[in-house]
Amino acid sequence: MKKQNIQYPLHGHNYLLCLSVILIMEFIKGMCLSPSCHASMGSVTVKTINSEQINSSDHITISRTTLKTLASQQRTITINDVSGTLMVTGFSNILTSTTLNASHNGVIFVSGNTTLTLPDPSSSKGIKYTIKKIDSSSNIVTISGIVDSESNPQLSKQYSYITIVSNGNSWYKVAEFIEAPTTSEDYTYISNSLGMTFRLIPSGTFVMGSPTGELGSVDDETQYTVTLSESFYIQTAEVTQGQWLNVMNSNPSSAATCGHNCPVENISWNDAQTFIVALNAMGEGSYTLPTEAQWEYAARAGSNTAFANGGITEATSSANLDVMGWYVSNSDTSPHAIAQKTANAWGLFDMHGNVIEWCNDWYDTYPTGSVTDPVGPSSGSERVRRGGGFNNQARHCRSAYRYKSSPGTQHNSFGLRLVWKP
Repeated sequence: MKKQNIQYPLHGHNYLLCLSVILIMEFIKGMCLSPSCHASMGSVTVKTINSEQINSSDHITISRTTLKTLASQQRTITINDVSGTLMVTGFSNILTSTTLNASHNGVIFVSGNTTLTLPDPSSSKGIKYTIKKIDSSSNIVTISGIVDSESNPQLSKQYSYITIVSNGNSWYKVAEFIEAPTTSEDYTYISNSLGMTFRLIPSGTFVMGSPTGELGSVDDETQYTVTLSESFYIQTAEVTQGQWLNVMNSNPSSAATCGHNCPVENISWNDAQTFIVALNAMGEGSYTLPTEAQWEYAARAGSNTAFANGGITEATSSANLDVMGWYVSNSDTSPHAIAQKTANAWGLFDMHGNVIEWCNDWYDTYPTGSVTDPVGPSSGSERVRRGGGFNNQARHCRSAYRYKSSPGTQHNSFGLRLVWKP
């Protein structure tokens, strides 16, 4: 499937930043370290949401995405799993580790186990580093740590690279080489023409519902085992007001002044279906609401606790939830722009709080035993909602908590996120 790119106007230092990055990319592309290097080059592709993108050719997309760091901290990147040596341009010797500084602007050739420490971004405005793998003895380079909410991301080809740059406040991952895949499932993240980004969630088995001892657990959360036999793409954040407006030419949100990057709300299940029909007519794939099982599996991201990052100790507020979601204790009873809180281990934002999200299922009590690919009952009077919202208590934002409403019900805390089959 051909990826869609979105163009944005560039002004001032943004233009210069992107231009300098393009020049670095073109320089690297022209460095043939073996006869096969050009044959192995693929496209640079977006790996996260909320990035500024420019389409510089049919094959390259440059994105600017923040690394998880504070301005007062140094950023350390560890390169593992490759035998050999390391070289940094401007050095005459071969190193096994180095702390970079403002004079080391350039390309870093990686071929060995090493640690690169980036200086304080406030002292390195405009400094660019391109980490480029050159060793032919291995197909994997692991960047240890958290980059764009992804733990230990890998550069998976011999001549792959990652470029980072400082804007004086923090370090940014500017672009990353990824070989063009043979199938769509080779993409971890994929974006449509509206800027919606979707994360590929692996198939697997998990325990749905909550244990009786979990604070806030209620009767309709009886645990049972669910197997999802196929991987699926789920939106990394909730549908925004701007995305809804682009498709529907209207904005139903009660908090329209929150802005285009805030979740669309005041949406009924029926409204969501109208939106999905319009999206599907764009011809970019098939969109649906997630099933309730898909939603909880994605929200848990491998966890078995009340929230994806840990348990719950108080019904009203929770230190763990403060980190991951907007709810009654920290939201000022208003929705907030998407992806401002910490993502779960699968790179999904706002699964706990902000707005409550519609699921595809009719509401019913859970089955017993083990079930594969459940889709809920074939009929009913109420549809499932999940995730809790900005005006809900912590216990209502747990991974297992279930809401239900008639399909025509609208409320200023009702929103949605989508599943996409490209």
